[in-house]
Amino acid sequence: MEKNQTVNFKSMLMVGGAYASYTIGAGFATGQEVLQFFGGWGNPANYLAIIVSMVMTVYFTISCYRTGQEKQFENPSECYRYYCGKYVGYFFDWFCLVIVFGIAIAMFAGCGSTINQYFGVPIYVGAVLLGVAAAGTVMLGLKRVVEVLGFLGVVIIVYVVAIGIYASASSPVGLSESMSNLPSYVSEGKVLRAGVFGTYHPVLSALFYGGLCLIVSIPFLISLGKQTANQKEAVVSGVFSGIFFHAGVLLVLIAILLNIDWIIESGAQIPLLAAMQHMLPSLSWTFAIILILGIFTTITGYLWLISGRFAEDKSTRSRIITAAVTVAGVFGGTFIPFNQIINILYPISGLVGCAFILFIIVKDVKLYTEKKKAAVDLNS
Repeated sequence: MEKNQTVNFKSMLMVGGAYASYTIGAGFATGQEVLQFFGGWGNPANYLAIIVSMVMTVYFTISCYRTGQEKQFENPSECYRYYCGKYVGYFFDWFCLVIVFGIAIAMFAGCGSTINQYFGVPIYVGAVLLGVAAAGTVMLGLKRVVEVLGFLGVVIIVYVVAIGIYASASSPVGLSESMSNLPSYVSEGKVLRAGVFGTYHPVLSALFYGGLCLIVSIPFLISLGKQTANQKEAVVSGVFSGIFFHAGVLLVLIAILLNIDWIIESGAQIPLLAAMQHMLPSLSWTFAIILILGIFTTITGYLWLISGRFAEDKSTRSRIITAAVTVAGVFGGTFIPFNQIINILYPISGLVGCAFILFIIVKDVKLYTEKKKAAVDLNS
């Protein structure tokens, strides 16, 4: 048993901020992801879904942080074999890489759409600018990535929380009244729901969302776990990460639903930016910048994950891979509609993530049973 089990608050904040930054991405920061997974069910199912997703996220972040802190894997991708065995782990390893690349395209598309919606410049301009900034950060190495993500994650979540609180306090109508047209928007296809193989349910949507957050971040979670000083700090950081992130999810959802009629009328691809333009048009430019930073933080983490799978951190090979993936992502993100990428790719990824969490649970139960048995044997 470790003697020093103190928790460093600054470390916990940086780890939680880095996780939030990594997970925020184009889907969350624009509001498309939150609207599709949590916004189309009506009260109180919307909030039940957020609670289910939060509990799931807290559990797997704790498990991954503890594993990363204890095992100190030289290559974070070793965690797939640790949890799932050689062959199944090999499948998850490659599936995650493909999915991360696909969602990276959504990040570039989201950035391009944001800049296009607010500033009126072509979509490819935003995609290129994001690619240059993110690739440059990744080439500086993991430590720098965590520092940048940790700081920006706190800034973004605080800003999003402020928007949600302002929307709640200033809205002339309540949530129930503002959502009166939501069923018709869903039936007309103006608000998309996240589903897999034609199955739609708020609890399933919550599980898929938790699975999505897991499947795209496993090696990164393991790497964050390595940054914690001990098992207690890993656990506390896991709890903080899950709650911190979902506080942002809740307030983004409130801001969107209070302005849902305006968002639908405007036909905006970026619902949260449209809500901000409606509530505080004079300050919407600040949110456009925050939004771009949110997308930047996630694409930075994704580029690091992809390059780190094939090359040592900060090596020449790693930089070449980062540059190649960035160019491919910019090209794809320029031509594929943002909301369609999310609606097709995200739920399927979440389903596979749910399968992976079952392996995490089985592994944790096995370790707990072995530890308990060892304690009994020791005392007998």
